[in-house]
Amino acid sequence: MELTPTAPKVRQVLAFLLVRCGKLVQVGELIDELWGDEPPASAMTTLQTYIYKLRKDVLERCTSATLHTRVSGYLLDVSAERGDLLRFERLAHEGRTALDEGDAARAADRLCEALALWRGPALADVSAGEILSAHVTRLEEERLRTMELRITADLELGRHRQLISELKMLVSEHPLNERFHSHLMMALHRSGRRYEALEVYQGLRRMLIDELGMEPSAAVQQLHLNLLNSDAESRDEGAPAPVVRSRFETLLVPAQLPPDTSDFVGREEVLRDVRRHLVRPQGENTAARAVSISGMPGVGKTALALRAGHADRAEFPDGQLYADLRGTGDRPTDPYEVLEGFARAIGVPAAEIPDNLQERSKLFRTWSMGRRVLVVLDDAHSVSQVAPLLPAAPNCAVLITTQRGLYSLPGVRHVELDVMSTKNAMALIEAVSGRRFTADELGAAERVARLAGRLPLAVRAVGSRLAAMQTWPVEKLAAQLESLPRRLDLLSFAELDVRARLASGYRRLDPGDRSALRLISLLPPPDFTATTAARLIGNGTDEVEAQLIRLAGCHLLSVSMGGGGEIRYRLHELVRVFARERLDEELLEPARERPEAAATAAAADHARAVREGVRPAREGVRPVWESVGDRPDSGYEHRDPRVVRAAVPEPPARRTRPVNGVVKALGNG
Repeated sequence: MELTPTAPKVRQVLAFLLVRCGKLVQVGELIDELWGDEPPASAMTTLQTYIYKLRKDVLERCTSATLHTRVSGYLLDVSAERGDLLRFERLAHEGRTALDEGDAARAADRLCEALALWRGPALADVSAGEILSAHVTRLEEERLRTMELRITADLELGRHRQLISELKMLVSEHPLNERFHSHLMMALHRSGRRYEALEVYQGLRRMLIDELGMEPSAAVQQLHLNLLNSDAESRDEGAPAPVVRSRFETLLVPAQLPPDTSDFVGREEVLRDVRRHLVRPQGENTAARAVSISGMPGVGKTALALRAGHADRAEFPDGQLYADLRGTGDRPTDPYEVLEGFARAIGVPAAEIPDNLQERSKLFRTWSMGRRVLVVLDDAHSVSQVAPLLPAAPNCAVLITTQRGLYSLPGVRHVELDVMSTKNAMALIEAVSGRRFTADELGAAERVARLAGRLPLAVRAVGSRLAAMQTWPVEKLAAQLESLPRRLDLLSFAELDVRARLASGYRRLDPGDRSALRLISLLPPPDFTATTAARLIGNGTDEVEAQLIRLAGCHLLSVSMGGGGEIRYRLHELVRVFARERLDEELLEPARERPEAAATAAAADHARAVREGVRPAREGVRPVWESVGDRPDSGYEHRDPRVVRAAVPEPPARRTRPVNGVVKALGNG
């Protein structure tokens, strides 16, 4: 039964929903597709009419598709066995996998079945707008790539004579497609027609030089040289086909991933998300798949990346590469050095490794083309550091961990990692310590998890401490964490050091942002606004908000939306503790030792008045917690005279604005 709508716009809406089936299509995207840059005033109403017609005329009579209305758009669910696009992508993926596994016969069957679903050009009977046209291009590219793979499988099965006519037609239709030319050269060569194969190369070379002013790719040139040097003039039909190998095919298969964490706990949902993106069907993209995992220091980014990498290692049989980019260190790793390590790992002789970054990057991309390789880039600093290290092949995948979100890197799935749940944090303490908490110990264990901020690095540190001191009651550890002035001392064990990890990111901040972080650590939890912080720091709200955004970009702050659309900022508890330490060690202790005169004395008077509950002498002056609009919860720490003293770490002539800011915060503002 024919259900395709006849109205062009309704047909266009249906096509858009189908190419994005299983995904939310925003209303704005539909309007842009239907009317471009000049939508009518009635665009929303008209679109709703098209959706109504689509439901009534098509979907009510179709049992294999369901259209869901969401707050911001529509989502079309189509049965995997009834949707041509879904079946094509699944079959193409199965064929590609079979080819990678060396099963050419199965690959050819699956790829032929996938191509048989095509009955003409993509969306041939649809008036495509700008967005749909991009999808048409993607689908046609995927069709050609699937055809290339099917021909590769047929060549491996010895069907070279059968392919010659088809390949000549494809070369005529796609004169700039080097892969089709390569396949034709191989088919002719294996059929005993090497002279014709060499003529195909010469014709391709002349056309590329005339049309584009460039030579054929290195792979095609290498194939040409191999054919020139080959003694094999012909092969029998159906005989096993020898593969003309590139310079890379005899090299090593790297397996560089560090060991997985055996006591990995939780993260099930985010792990599924990462793995789903790494191994998604290739029909969705023509570039390498990439996932960027970001989060605050010690949140477990590397552990998650390694768990995902090891879980999907079988998906990347051509190798797994790993590099520590040291992005939070004082000297991030140069990608030039990383590429040298990659080249050595795959067996490239030292004399053949290029001596500049661009050529090394090209060499790596050339090697990875046609392979299934996983690249893990740990602790990345910037997009410019990562970009040369990315493979270009769609069969490859990249996992990136970074404290800063690399949001300008195109085509990347961004995953922000948060702290653990209390339940998982307690389970991790048990796993690391080797203990099983009794019912009487569960309350203390929960306090330990909470005081460790549910931060995996801190949780591991306390778990290791309990493992080293098996006789220590968990209640005692909880009591010490609650009472110790320097809590981070207990959250450090051997190489597990929360303070050191936070300090590495802190050192990379510019001085103004470090100063802001120190001061906002004195604001009462749980959160605050930019206006509150500005009154404390003494700068304009816009300037301070820019600082807060930079701190949030480094995952030293989190951002949420409060009531009435107000943006609120929150310090993780351990970041707050660390920032208080830096305030003490960098500013307050040195300030107490200097004989600063008037400014210090005035600050001390204010501090004393606040601490003793005496109203300051100047009329109208209010305590800091009243001025900034946040009420203290525990008393002392929010009346802390450090708010005042922090303003005068340097002589007043050199540092006046913070003094003014704290005076504003203490007074009427």
